[in-house]
Amino acid sequence: MPPTLPVKLGDVNVQRVWDELKVRGGNIVVASQDTGVAWKHPALMKSYRGYSESGAADHNYNWHDSIHTLSGDNDCAPNSTEPCDDDAHGTHTVGSMVGDDGGVNRIGVAPKAKWIGCRNMNNGVGTPATYLECFEFFLAPYKLGGNPKTDGRPELAPHIINNSWGCTSEEGCSGAELLQTVRNMAQAGILVVVAAGNDGPACGTITSPPGSYIGEVLSVGAYSSRGKSVARFSSRGPSPFNNGLGPDLIAPGVGIISSVPEKGSTGSGYGVMSGTSMASPHAAGAAALLWSARPTLV
Repeated sequence: MPPTLPVKLGDVNVQRVWDELKVRGGNIVVASQDTGVAWKHPALMKSYRGYSESGAADHNYNWHDSIHTLSGDNDCAPNSTEPCDDDAHGTHTVGSMVGDDGGVNRIGVAPKAKWIGCRNMNNGVGTPATYLECFEFFLAPYKLGGNPKTDGRPELAPHIINNSWGCTSEEGCSGAELLQTVRNMAQAGILVVVAAGNDGPACGTITSPPGSYIGEVLSVGAYSSRGKSVARFSSRGPSPFNNGLGPDLIAPGVGIISSVPEKGSTGSGYGVMSGTSMASPHAAGAAALLWSARPTLV
């Protein structure tokens, strides 16, 4: 008997898709713009696009670090030349998209999809520049230390980008700073999935870009499997930016178990987190399953 699926995957009916449509995300590439990724985690390593069965890895075109200087203690060096996570948040979200260690830890919606990544925050804090740099990398990935204008390869762009973060006013975002780049992603055929935020339950609480760009992105709120309802903390519209109503949908985001670095940026731990950050990668994984089953929709 295969291991029992976590409640979160049961709630989104992944087993039915896996069994009836015979797809688990193959031929789809998802991207994580977050605190980084512990790429050697056993639930994530083999689904990393840069991984090789030989044990070597090619991080060119598959990883970028937009953190060039550090503030405070950090488990990752600046300009890291391999995927690294200084906070565990990014590793957790990637696990919800693709995680599977081949044993009992089947935590990802689309375990046959490949992932690439970009670190956009230093200890959980980013800037418009770091967020934009990751979007630039995903639009046309380039080699380590390369020039995005001359080395970018748009044919290596991901199909879907998960964004479990928001650019706050304290970080330098007051409105439209990221809007054009989000539109550029759409023009390139890349689906931008974003967390709605954790400032609910009041209306008008989807306040931080890119989540506030309702109608421009796929905005995701959090669902409680235990309460069978929208999580109280989950932000909701209308968006103060454009008065759009969101989120577009909800996904499991309360008490979610997924991969985390056990120590520093490498390791094989699992941990529980809650938030729309945990819901967004479930939606990104579901999109990967859909596009894997129906490639004409890409």
